[in-house]
Amino acid sequence: MVASQPSLLANKPSFLLRYAIKRLCFSMQAIGGRPAVTYAAYRTASTSIHHAIRRAGVGTAAKAHMLASHNLVPRVRERESFAHQDQGIPKSCHVGDWAVRLGILEPRREADFVIMVRDPWAVAHSIFVLSAASVYPEFLNPSSDAHDRRQLVDRAEEIIFGRFPSDLMIRWMREDVAVALGWDPLTSPFDADRGFESREHGPWRIQLLRTDISDARKSDALRMFFKRPAINVEPKNGALSFAHASTAVAEIARAAIARRPAAVAATIDGPFCRHFWSDTDRAAMLARWAPATA
Repeated sequence: MVASQPSLLANKPSFLLRYAIKRLCFSMQAIGGRPAVTYAAYRTASTSIHHAIRRAGVGTAAKAHMLASHNLVPRVRERESFAHQDQGIPKSCHVGDWAVRLGILEPRREADFVIMVRDPWAVAHSIFVLSAASVYPEFLNPSSDAHDRRQLVDRAEEIIFGRFPSDLMIRWMREDVAVALGWDPLTSPFDADRGFESREHGPWRIQLLRTDISDARKSDALRMFFKRPAINVEPKNGALSFAHASTAVAEIARAAIARRPAAVAATIDGPFCRHFWSDTDRAAMLARWAPATA
């Protein structure tokens, strides 16, 4: 299947990655039924959803982050600069991305998609907490001195409200989901009070699921969607569970975000958040990230 897609694989991934893609695409065909795809931006609790689906035995379960072809190809082109030295696999390239693109989207095979939706500032905060120490040395072992901390908050503010992808959640929905599926979730009604909604689009059933609802409610939503009473969502991959993430950096980033209440409010009052959250929910979001304005 991979060999028949020269346009996407003109810049071929490593042999190991191509082999893994072929194996996953083959398993999709061999098992039959409807594959279940957890499709999400980074830092949206997608791992817990994917594992819950896998444990319930819902056919072939795959996890994908980037499905629009224009987002995949550049990752492969950059493999020389961003490859794991021992494997030659692009760091940002998930096997599931390629398998879903080539095994489901391009042949328009029937499948079920669960798309995660998270507070954009929570996504930005989580990404900063996980990445800051590896990109900016000053955050590797942050000082507890009050003066040094103020300087780190200054630096974090400069980064987060500079070139940092603080709008990643919103851009991902617009530039990956809408492009890859040919369907914009913001054009369809969403029940903000319950936090999830199901739709059909072409050969695909799609469930939009908010990260901030309880795991119990997520479990109920997935059980109804897949008609599998055994699905049970459990927490996975919390930001501070990673060895290089720290509570100190999380507090610094939160303080930096709170310094820009107008920018925080603009996002929360924007069309993305208004579509997926109620007025009460958004008021709580504003109080969380810009408490001085609440």
